[in-house]
Amino acid sequence: MKLILPATGELERWIRPDSRFALRVALGLMVGALGGLAAHWAHVPLAFMLGSLFATIAVSALGGPVAASGKLRALFLIVIGLFLGQSFDASGAERMADWPLSILWALAYVPVASWIVYVFYYRYAGWDRLSALFSAIPGGFSAVVMFSGALGADEREVALSQSLRIAFVVLTAPAIVFGLLGYTEPPHTESLRGLVSWGEVGILTLASLLAYLLLALMGAPIPFLMAPLLGSAVVRLAGWVQGDLPVILVEIALIVVGSSIGCRFAGTKWRKLVNLAWWSLLGTIILMLIAALFALIAWAVLDTDLMATMLAYAPGGVAEMALIAIALDADPAFVAAHHLARIVMILMLTPFLAKLLRRWG
Repeated sequence: MKLILPATGELERWIRPDSRFALRVALGLMVGALGGLAAHWAHVPLAFMLGSLFATIAVSALGGPVAASGKLRALFLIVIGLFLGQSFDASGAERMADWPLSILWALAYVPVASWIVYVFYYRYAGWDRLSALFSAIPGGFSAVVMFSGALGADEREVALSQSLRIAFVVLTAPAIVFGLLGYTEPPHTESLRGLVSWGEVGILTLASLLAYLLLALMGAPIPFLMAPLLGSAVVRLAGWVQGDLPVILVEIALIVVGSSIGCRFAGTKWRKLVNLAWWSLLGTIILMLIAALFALIAWAVLDTDLMATMLAYAPGGVAEMALIAIALDADPAFVAAHHLARIVMILMLTPFLAKLLRRWG
């Protein structure tokens, strides 16, 4: 089954090939934007990335004339890198120092859970080693997907698997807490840090350029993503930059990146999509069971609050888990600090682990 837009054949007779490609890219971005807005209006977690991703997957799989631009994607990877760098700040580092044993146990959960689900995907689902690894990592969705494509994994498998994990965990947890348990959902609150100033933009730019030169000398992967991430993290931990990027800029970047991934599903059979979704769901259930086990051990040994610990170890989104913690009066700082520590570990170690696995395999 293919989706054919009206007069597509007529247009191709007189539009130059490069113009045709530009139109396909524009159409892909339009589809992604509509999907992101629809997901946002439906209050879907990570709306602009997941909405644009699933919308362009559907159109691509139906044979729609959509395409992605690698140059445009690389440009907005810089924005994504700066956005991910916002997770690093001095107050976050101070919070992580308050619960060292619990956070260390949460960090131990990452390689154990990743390895178990990696073996599951590799041996039983038949995925290649790198795709299985990136699909198994419980966190850092945007960065993990970006890493996977640059390091030779099947980005489509990773994107779909990670997207379904996020969607399943983040949609299931509120349904249980606010539906079955009857808690009231808290109102959404915006960041209180304000926007970056022009001076802070200059600091971020200089730090990103220096980080790019350093990473280039080291031969590190995805410098367009890693350099702004590293540069932003350093200056924020130092307290030199405190403001956030404009929300609209981040949302546009998420749409561009989500759309570029979704457009790669062109020609993919629906049977394969269903098969990927099935294995991804099973892998997510395994991750959740392992997370629950680690959380129960932390609760029993370290005498932490049970609900806060379960949310802190859940393989879902930090913002959504923290909001649930607020509703339950379960120490959202505790939850956010554990998720932040896990994301930091994933961002720092994943590219190098993938390189080792590629050499080994």
